Amino acid sequence: MEWGEFTLALAAFLGSHVIPARLRGPLVASLGKRGYIAGYSLLSLALLYWLILAAGRAPFVEIWPQEPWMRWLVNLAMPVAVAMALVGGMAGLMGGFVLWGAAHLLANGDLAHVVLFGLLLAYALFGLAISLRQGVALRLTWPRLALAALAWAALLYLHLPVIGVSPLP
Repeated sequence: MEWGEFTLALAAFLGSHVIPARLRGPLVASLGKRGYIAGYSLLSLALLYWLILAAGRAPFVEIWPQEPWMRWLVNLAMPVAVAMALVGGMAGLMGGFVLWGAAHLLANGDLAHVVLFGLLLAYALFGLAISLRQGVALRLTWPRLALAALAWAALLYLHLPVIGVSPLP
């Protein structure tokens, strides 16, 4: 299938972030705000997962070599990214995605992953700029920090069986 699956997954992911903006009002009216957010979040996660797997199955075209220090950088950045996402409101969430995207972009120097993480980084930067204009709501509590630590540990542990690549150098 060569680049077909990656192109289709990318189009579906990007489309899922454009189309709902136009249909948000009717969907919230029929599903309720919580129902809409839950459904949209699940759809986004499923499409992101497909996109990540499709990038891994795309033909390998090296742009820069992967060095061991790059994986260390990702492993140092990810606990901070998860904590930002869970304690900083929408700005923290977008900031966490910026850090996630930037670290993974550097560590994955093949064409499919550069396209994937480059676009996700640009999208997160756009979202961060919008959310910063609305203000930062810091929700720093011990339970949130504990949840961030558990979420990071789960992501580290599940990366190999779920994504298919070990995050460890």
